[in-house]
Amino acid sequence: MTLDYDITSQRQAYLEARGYTILTACPGSGKTTSIVKKLLAVSHYCEEHYGKHTGFACMSFTNKACVELKQKYGEMHNERLTFPNEVLTIDSFIMQYVVLPFWYLCDACKKRPIVVNEGEILEQIYYNNIQINGRWQQCPVMALRPYARLMHNKKPSLVSRDKTAFKWNHNAVTKANEITYCEDVFTYRLEKGFITSGDALWIACDILQHCQDIAKALVMRFPYIIVDEAQDNSELHFEFFKLLKRAGLQNLEFVGDICQSIYGFNNARPELLQSMMAEEGWNVLPLSECRRSNQRIIDLYSKLKSSDVPAITSYGIKDKGVPIIVYKYDDGNVKDIILDFYRICEDNDLLSKIILARGVDKCKKLAGVKDVDFKYWKTEQQLPYLIIDAVFAFDAGDIDYAFRKVRLVLADLLTNNNPEAKHKFIHEIEYDIDWNARIFGFLKQVPSFSLTFKEWSEQTCTLLKEYWSLEEKPVFVPYQKKIGYKMREMADVPVEQYHQSNDKGSQYHKSIDTIHAVKGATLDAVLLFLSSDSRGQSISLNDFPSTEVRVMTESQRMLYVACSRASQFLSLAVPRSIADEHIRRVLAGVDIDIRDINLRKN
Repeated sequence: MTLDYDITSQRQAYLEARGYTILTACPGSGKTTSIVKKLLAVSHYCEEHYGKHTGFACMSFTNKACVELKQKYGEMHNERLTFPNEVLTIDSFIMQYVVLPFWYLCDACKKRPIVVNEGEILEQIYYNNIQINGRWQQCPVMALRPYARLMHNKKPSLVSRDKTAFKWNHNAVTKANEITYCEDVFTYRLEKGFITSGDALWIACDILQHCQDIAKALVMRFPYIIVDEAQDNSELHFEFFKLLKRAGLQNLEFVGDICQSIYGFNNARPELLQSMMAEEGWNVLPLSECRRSNQRIIDLYSKLKSSDVPAITSYGIKDKGVPIIVYKYDDGNVKDIILDFYRICEDNDLLSKIILARGVDKCKKLAGVKDVDFKYWKTEQQLPYLIIDAVFAFDAGDIDYAFRKVRLVLADLLTNNNPEAKHKFIHEIEYDIDWNARIFGFLKQVPSFSLTFKEWSEQTCTLLKEYWSLEEKPVFVPYQKKIGYKMREMADVPVEQYHQSNDKGSQYHKSIDTIHAVKGATLDAVLLFLSSDSRGQSISLNDFPSTEVRVMTESQRMLYVACSRASQFLSLAVPRSIADEHIRRVLAGVDIDIRDINLRKN
């Protein structure tokens, strides 16, 4: 089946553009399909202008996005993407073409690195287990012993480095003693060969900065680079591409939407892309025709967008006329609201629907989990938590993430408690077909989360011993005491009650998801739960601006992404304390229906 593609004047301008291009694509504009349409012509362009062994590199941030690009390419062009062209994540490109082949050119690296993004695992490399007075205790490694007190307050795993400064937990470090601490932590990590994805990016920039011949060789190999979801680039990402540009890259495209950048926690800097749009030398093109949502929904989320972004118009969407509803909720009527939302979807033949909230904790609370922070197993023992994360990722199709989690489990089980041994083990099995096939089989056999904590622990530990032929059966150690709980009774509670279920038939199946989880998705209907205010990580009606904005806040971008998923039916749920007058004032100009369903009486 060939993928249809309607060529408009905006799309034609993008397809013909070469050189330095920034494509600002609104929600539902078909940017992925437009990129795919262009890739075939770009491959011919590279061959004609730069030689047969050159090609494009098309990069995005997630494996899921790359799989979609490849799949759509096959559907549209009736051929597979092959050498010399590449579609891959930015992390993969950096590791495959810069860090792994040339790590030794970075003075800070002393051995071939592997990526470990899990903070709990990374934390272990900074400590030695030492027996003191007959008890085993964790002590900082010799190189970091002068910082023992500082390590307690500022975990070394949260140290990172950007273009000009060290950061701790993504915040710039300014005190002299803390800068020295961060520098020694960073140096030790790279020397041991354990790096984060952020470290890999810094290493790549360092190599290209000091070895321009490598940058030039990359540009010769990939004379055309397209960066999808460019609004999520960090300062170091932009620096990496700037170094390639300096080395002679003549075709560089950034494709994205500054309004949809919701990865500030991962150092995304959409304002840098926004600044580039005003620089000379860049051809800035819009895709402002939305093929996803009706105009009423567009008008609502357009209240949030930056004034730099062109007006968005609905294109080819037949409006079913389902009203935009604002529900008012309290502790007692959340289920009633969800049932009403489902009823409206059914009455209007809206098959794809989602309920959203910001953050995992908010989702769990709305789903009925009373204590989102409850931990059954001791937190210093990461194995059960790694396995649960791996299963959810596996079921969601994020195979790379799931496999990485299981490799960390195996490194803990099959090597001694030594960072060097774990590093070597993970490095040896990471690309081994047999090991990965066995990991796939293991994930298919992990016991159901409908089992109690006690049953799941026992059966999972048995599976680990038998499947991986361990000499001893592992033990998942629960907490003996927890304030507010009788831990013996908690042993008989289903795991899914606190970790949700991957079984769609379960009452604990994840019916409410985070905004991050649906970025890029198109749904017939969306129900978004908002908080009473915007403190901390919360989002609320207060995030809707009263005047035009140029630089959106992270919360405004979260709202923008959530609302722009809906095609026909958008509904918001706000706390009962929010007055109707305030709701209508915030959403002025948008026709809304405010509903009170089974609210408790004051």
